[in-house]
Amino acid sequence: MKRYLIYFSYLGTQFRGLQKQYRKGSPIYETETIQSILELGLKNLKKSPLNEPVIYPASRTDQGVHALCTAAHVDLEFENDVTPIYHIISNLNTFVTKRNYDIRILSARVVPEHFSARYSVVKKKYTYRFAVLKPDVLPDIPNKKHLLPIPIIEKNRCLFSFNPVFDHKLVKDTVNLFVGLKDFRSFMSRVSSKPDVITERLIESLELKQGQPLIQSNESDYYNFWEISCSGKSFLYKQVRRIVGILLAVGQGRVSPDEVQHMLNNPIDNPWIERAVVVPGYGLYLTSVEYSEEDLLGDVVHTQQKSNFGI
Repeated sequence: MKRYLIYFSYLGTQFRGLQKQYRKGSPIYETETIQSILELGLKNLKKSPLNEPVIYPASRTDQGVHALCTAAHVDLEFENDVTPIYHIISNLNTFVTKRNYDIRILSARVVPEHFSARYSVVKKKYTYRFAVLKPDVLPDIPNKKHLLPIPIIEKNRCLFSFNPVFDHKLVKDTVNLFVGLKDFRSFMSRVSSKPDVITERLIESLELKQGQPLIQSNESDYYNFWEISCSGKSFLYKQVRRIVGILLAVGQGRVSPDEVQHMLNNPIDNPWIERAVVVPGYGLYLTSVEYSEEDLLGDVVHTQQKSNFGI
């Protein structure tokens, strides 16, 4: 039996999130979560494993969220213990492609038996894409939402705001309030259901920068594209989406930086500001997960390292 770390990407639109879901102890949506699909693909390898594959993901993204590069570990036992890694990659990609799942296996490697895709993470990076209507587009028409179509290629890939007000300089100043070790209880969903959860998290970086459309078009010229990028070891449930929602509200003048500071200073007394909206999952991308080389190698012998293969 060996432990494998598998790197993969996906578009989250067609799935009910990454993690397997259960109802009264029984799995549901078995072909609608990324974890279930990967486990099914591993069961159907041409050289099938002798054990029941169970995927342990690095991050449990919500419905609609995308991943450019994430990871999961799985323990697999093969007959004679000699199955090349490229066999796993090729077979899994064939499995998801034939069934039109928007999942792609990027690479895989053998890791030590104590390695955890989730708990060995050193850093995760997220990016949220959004676009704001330019102020000079049809200024005399108050409601432009259904008059100006969003670029079709951006459907479920980017959040579009039809409010042209966006003070990007104020947002760039406000992001600094979030950097460092803070109590983010106000930015966590379902706090009441987990009263004992540790809500302190370290945000290493948070940045607003100019973005760009996936493909330039006449429709994309109506908007200014932006990206908010965030990095840290771990995040609370919906923390990144709530931070982005607050920052958008700051840029639109609905929330002040002082109110944001108060939320961080008084996380229990001030749980959320109703003038801000939690942004939808489809604009969020998990762009990378990082591990230390020491954890990846550990006690894995050099002969195993030679079997690593990536595409």
